[in-house]
Amino acid sequence: MSIRVSVKLALSFLGIGSGKTVSNARRSLYGAIVGIGVSIIPLVMVLVVSDGMIEGITRRLIELSSSHLRISDYYGTSSLADNPQELTQFAKSLEINDSSGTIRGAYAEREGMALVVGKTGRTGGAIRAVDPSFFLDNNPAMKLLSTVDGVRSLENKNDAILGAKIAKDLNLSIGDSFRILTLRTAPTGMRIPKFTRFILKGIVSSGYQELDGLWVFIPFMSGAEILATESSNTLINIQIDDPFKDLERAKIFLMQNLPDGFRVFTWKELNRSQFHAFTTTRTLLLFIMFLILFVAAINVSSALVMLVMERRREIAIIKSVGGSPTCVTFAFLLSGFFTGFCGILFGLPLGIACALHVNEILNLLERGINGCNMFFHSLVGQPVPTGIHLLDPAYYLERIPVTVRLPELFMVAAGTLILSVLVSVLPSIRAGREKPLETLRKF
Repeated sequence: MSIRVSVKLALSFLGIGSGKTVSNARRSLYGAIVGIGVSIIPLVMVLVVSDGMIEGITRRLIELSSSHLRISDYYGTSSLADNPQELTQFAKSLEINDSSGTIRGAYAEREGMALVVGKTGRTGGAIRAVDPSFFLDNNPAMKLLSTVDGVRSLENKNDAILGAKIAKDLNLSIGDSFRILTLRTAPTGMRIPKFTRFILKGIVSSGYQELDGLWVFIPFMSGAEILATESSNTLINIQIDDPFKDLERAKIFLMQNLPDGFRVFTWKELNRSQFHAFTTTRTLLLFIMFLILFVAAINVSSALVMLVMERRREIAIIKSVGGSPTCVTFAFLLSGFFTGFCGILFGLPLGIACALHVNEILNLLERGINGCNMFFHSLVGQPVPTGIHLLDPAYYLERIPVTVRLPELFMVAAGTLILSVLVSVLPSIRAGREKPLETLRKF
């Protein structure tokens, strides 16, 4: 029996070219196709959405927080950290005298925690005293920082820019004044509180509240005055052309030009624990989705068992006219392969379509849930609760970036086909071992 006959036989099992014969096993194969397709949809969505989430959060972390590389006064012993003007000049010199050809920006910064007092309350704030040039449009990081209100500018000594969440918590608007409470050490060793007044010039958002929820940007010179070196970090954020390829070259140049007391850290070193958590969560989600797909693929095996029982007479006739067990086994393996292939044709495009419109789908679901919630609470006369958010912006990106990677989709398709063939092996071998004489006697 030729391969061509095996292919035609496998297609006939699926109802292609076999007329309109009634077959319960064929219906089971159709059900397996639907099951595989439906299982692929959430798998593709999890794959695309998790990639987009991780990429979006990673870009914000390395562009707006840790930067590509960071030069830090690790032990707090450098005399340069106490001289903000020299530190600013040194940062600019790194950019000008860069021999690695990779550095595109260097910004001095001092970080510390302080109490921020607004009109309606107070809260802890992550004070970031930065060089005003950090907010210029020629800084590529600004593409990830949207201006909610006001302007991104620190022209004057008492200008300040707040993250959207902390501005909302303190009920502050553009032009309002607020105070920052810090502690300074007196010559006698006593800790003296100091209030400094700032004017709100801009409200910004990175789209990721866990990163920017407590941000308070002030000019670098102002931060050097109010943030004590012993309770804050003095550093220089370095941006390079490609944070994934040029890290080592830039790090070698920086290490050769480090002042005493400073050390160089890459974004991979600074964010190692977070990226490990992201990768672990993604792997766990994909494993759960794979289990769902595996259960759906088992239906292919069950359907082929029914098909073997239903087609025993045909198998016996084929073997009686010279068909080999290998060709019969191959025909049933092809049936499992075609079942998985049809499931991919059904599920993969739908999964990609759902992933591309995941933000719209989530918004629609939120509206539906909140609408039903409002209706039922109004019906029983209870106050309507706060709207439900499927993705809390306090922990997730406000809008999920969609990243479709063709190699990963190819792996999903190839894995599904391989899985469909593997679960078809036992029923196919059983079909190849059918004894034609015994079968013909029964019929």
